[in-house]
Amino acid sequence: MSQSLSRWQAILLGLVVVLSLAVGVFGIARIAHKQGLWAETFELTAGFPEVHDVTLGTPVRIRGLDAGQVVGIEYPEQDGPGAEVTLRLRLESRFANRLYADATAQIQTSGLLGSRVIAVHPGNPERGILTGGRLRGQKPFNLDEAVAEVRGTAAELRGLANEAKELVKDVRESNGTMMKLLRDDDLYQDAKALISRADHAIGTLEGEVSGLRGFVQDGRETLRSVRQGTDALGKMPIVRNYVENSVELLVRPNHHRTSWMYKTGDLFEPGTATLSYEGQVHLNNLTHSLKANGHKQADIVVAAFWDPSDKTQTPASALELTRRQAEAVIAHFKICNVHKIGTFSRRKLTPLGMGISPSPVVEVEPLPCCAIQVLLFTPY
Repeated sequence: MSQSLSRWQAILLGLVVVLSLAVGVFGIARIAHKQGLWAETFELTAGFPEVHDVTLGTPVRIRGLDAGQVVGIEYPEQDGPGAEVTLRLRLESRFANRLYADATAQIQTSGLLGSRVIAVHPGNPERGILTGGRLRGQKPFNLDEAVAEVRGTAAELRGLANEAKELVKDVRESNGTMMKLLRDDDLYQDAKALISRADHAIGTLEGEVSGLRGFVQDGRETLRSVRQGTDALGKMPIVRNYVENSVELLVRPNHHRTSWMYKTGDLFEPGTATLSYEGQVHLNNLTHSLKANGHKQADIVVAAFWDPSDKTQTPASALELTRRQAEAVIAHFKICNVHKIGTFSRRKLTPLGMGISPSPVVEVEPLPCCAIQVLLFTPY
């Protein structure tokens, strides 16, 4: 014979069931968060000669913080010197713009049980944001190899010391050319006279250089006047809408400058302004870093440069080609909605074809001969 529950017993049972469900959902959410199932992520690769005990799900840490996990292990296509096992790493998107061009990855041991983790060092911000999506794998520290290297170095030092002793002994016991040069006073006098004549020649040369410096200064003044006229013309209404001042676009002391550099051949079909499939993949990976900057006054400049030693292009054709390449990159960014920073807000995207002209900025990492440079300027 069954007995029905009282009202308070039913309420209590219902609370227990709801609480159990809540605890279960909370546990599932924590596990999903730990695995990065609901977080925005991006992928990188890292190459290592060997990946002992690394498996799918191995944690990835940046400066000791959990940042993602290993989602793929790919054996090299060909064995041989330099062959590497490639690890695919899935990281949280908040670290996308915190990894730099010299970032490295290393397989380390964690905990008493010796479990493996992938430790990522973000690198130096002065080298610019990481491009290409691949980290340089560092070989883990090996005590046996270190001891062997120290022993080898010690042996080399002993050999050099013995050679130095033999050389000193030969000089002391020799009466040949070496000892004559060391003891001959006439050699000192000849050297002194040679130095005196060199001083006189340098004084004469300095006078000639001084006159040349004045000539160069006059030329600079003339060029400065021409430049002022050109700048004034470029600032006139209507005209200024069609004139891009590369120096004003690329040199901005009151902005924070973030740069990504690509070889032209990595983005475009050879000698064209048509993006290759690999180039579109590179740009798609870059859009995550660009979208991460939500500053409403930040803007993007895409500058394209061509190799001045390329005999297949004239200065005019190189200028037109680089202009079209910069416009192609901007068009792809717009397809990826890089210019949208809100429902109605849009960020400015500017293409800049430089032709064979060099960049007016001294880059920390020199630009390739043919290069595409994506620049994000954020006001201080």
